Amino acid sequence: MFVRGGPSHRLGAVLVPMSLALAWTACSDGEAAAPAADAGRDVAQPPEDASVDAEGSPDSSAPWTCATDDDPDGSKRHLECTGLYADAASKVVAPDVRAYRPALEFWSDGAAKQRWIHLPPGTTIDASDVDEWVFPAGTKLWKEFSLEGRRVETRLYEKTAAGWRHAVYRWNAAETSAERLETGEKLPPTGARSTTYEIPDATQCKTCHDGRKEPVLGFDAVGLGLPGAEGVTLGSLAKEGRLNAAPATTDLVVPDDLGDGTGPSALGFLHANCGGCHNDNAAAVASYTKPKLLLHASELLGEDGGAAPTSYKGLRAYATTVCKAANRTDPDGGAPYALVQPGAPTASLVAILAGQRVAEGKEPSSGVQMPPIVTRAVDGAGHAKLTSWISALAAIQPTCP
Repeated sequence: MFVRGGPSHRLGAVLVPMSLALAWTACSDGEAAAPAADAGRDVAQPPEDASVDAEGSPDSSAPWTCATDDDPDGSKRHLECTGLYADAASKVVAPDVRAYRPALEFWSDGAAKQRWIHLPPGTTIDASDVDEWVFPAGTKLWKEFSLEGRRVETRLYEKTAAGWRHAVYRWNAAETSAERLETGEKLPPTGARSTTYEIPDATQCKTCHDGRKEPVLGFDAVGLGLPGAEGVTLGSLAKEGRLNAAPATTDLVVPDDLGDGTGPSALGFLHANCGGCHNDNAAAVASYTKPKLLLHASELLGEDGGAAPTSYKGLRAYATTVCKAANRTDPDGGAPYALVQPGAPTASLVAILAGQRVAEGKEPSSGVQMPPIVTRAVDGAGHAKLTSWISALAAIQPTCP
């Protein structure tokens, strides 16, 4: 039987790059939104026989083995069979798995997150297109979500010879096992968490992740190259020879016209929370809308090897939003909103949608909120960064053309 034991291996908010390095072996403009150890089990258990605990999460106490744990798509039914752990009972991460934290993080209704990546030994990431990395077969990326200090879910993206596959694993109440969950789940409010947290279903994950050439968000030149990235970074990948084409510099900087940090913070907020959908890739669900909110490494490094922009105005995220009319009218004044109106956050549709959520009992919608799915709580800190920047923009853009 799988029994929890030993200390919990959690990095928390601060990663430990030195020890991890030794282990390396391996928002809308208003338009409608179109093998780890087997943990001691020695008898196979069909997935449909799994019981649930008092909270409705998988119990997985019946015996089974990782050798018989495959789902029809090849994914493992249980997280402890995916290769994340060397010792699943004590949550000791495998030596060929490294932790990382991107500089820009997607808001997940207050959940704390940890991330890990496994790159097969001897392989490199194809970074010849600095904006769209291509990962080698065998790459695995995990992201763990915790609420009030308890693990809730862990997501896995894995690249096989046939392409990418994805799985969401729901932790049981005792945090002794996590079993695959396909349908998604809404968690009731508990303790300090006043809003309902949602575990997305497989389709909802695709909504955001399919907006890039490969469905990896955060583990890219921007996420790993900007200040604040921890664990695996753009610099460490280049130094270790894990990129086939490392950029000339691995320390990226977002322009700061105002010199107060509001611009990089706000543009980073929009990049992480909206850029996966609002970009030029045809597969992105909001590619047809006006705002293009993804920060491109090629922009920050300088297009085609040229000089990097020294002003916001050299970035798509600025050029496609500031002083640009939205396809929505202010119900009070009758005039179209601007996507970003310098000096006026309350007249800027990007800020309005980022700062509100649908009423309790209703399903999230792009007509009311951004991001338009799963989230039911406003990122107060992120929204404050956005509104502060919009207010301060009037100093460099007092009037719109």
